[in-house]
Amino acid sequence: MKTDYFQDLTEQTEIGVWNVFGTTPSEIRKNIEAIKEWLKTQPHLPGKLADEQIRAFLMMGRGSVENAKPKIDMYFTMRSLFHDIFHESHPLSKRMQKVKDYIYLIPVPKLLPDYTRLIIVKLKEELKDPYSFDPGAAFCQVINMVDVRFFEDLCAGHTVIVDLKHCQLAHCSKVTPSIIRSCYTVCEKALTTSVNGIHIINAPRFFDQVIIMIKSILSPKLAKKIHLHKDYESVLNSIDKNILPMDYGGNEKCLDELEDLFAKRYEIHKEYFDRRETLRVNEEVRPTKNVNDEILGFYGNFKKLDVD
Repeated sequence: MKTDYFQDLTEQTEIGVWNVFGTTPSEIRKNIEAIKEWLKTQPHLPGKLADEQIRAFLMMGRGSVENAKPKIDMYFTMRSLFHDIFHESHPLSKRMQKVKDYIYLIPVPKLLPDYTRLIIVKLKEELKDPYSFDPGAAFCQVINMVDVRFFEDLCAGHTVIVDLKHCQLAHCSKVTPSIIRSCYTVCEKALTTSVNGIHIINAPRFFDQVIIMIKSILSPKLAKKIHLHKDYESVLNSIDKNILPMDYGGNEKCLDELEDLFAKRYEIHKEYFDRRETLRVNEEVRPTKNVNDEILGFYGNFKKLDVD
């Protein structure tokens, strides 16, 4: 669909994105139809998916139908499995509305030359009480952002800038190993996407130890893509100023304006988010064993150990 937020998807851009994964738009259209036929054989999965949503899962599966199938399954399964995170996750709920009080979660409108989407995550100075920081809610809002982008965006992956200028030790105390594991499991099994790099800037001195803990939970492949920058100018200078927000010396709209513009997308997609609240997997009619059983069992054991 046409969007008032992201740059228009041209035929050349679409070809470029799918070329990254060694496929073509015409092949993807065939794969979308194949997924639709497969969904008819999965009575445990609730509702239908729009073509744009299926396209997004194919992107996360690098164009492969077989890679996309378990991601679609986990997308619906995760809301029941991780209820401690996904409760009150509607983007217009009070819990989600509070997220914008303490963090920017901004997908930048223009694509980078490598067809990845620049994402900026930044804690806000306005957060007077760091103990009110809710990392689970922040992650839910990331998922809400992804859901909007399912309908409106197409990219070949992400380049992430995490700005910790206003980070305090109290913020980090809220990010427990259990929360990291839950978020990582959801991303790995349902929302996997190519990540070129996660660049952490303006980090306080104590964050070195936090990074060690985070990397110990992530896969070695992803952990290697996390870079803690002492001098972040080289990171910002490597990005086209027409893509970078004004806050970082670029020509794109500032973070506050982009945040307000993207918030309107939640209103536009309200009908979908209302329906999403009711979508749950019916395990009693699942035709085959859940391909995510092994990882989900591990999650359960990890969570028990974390609580104990």
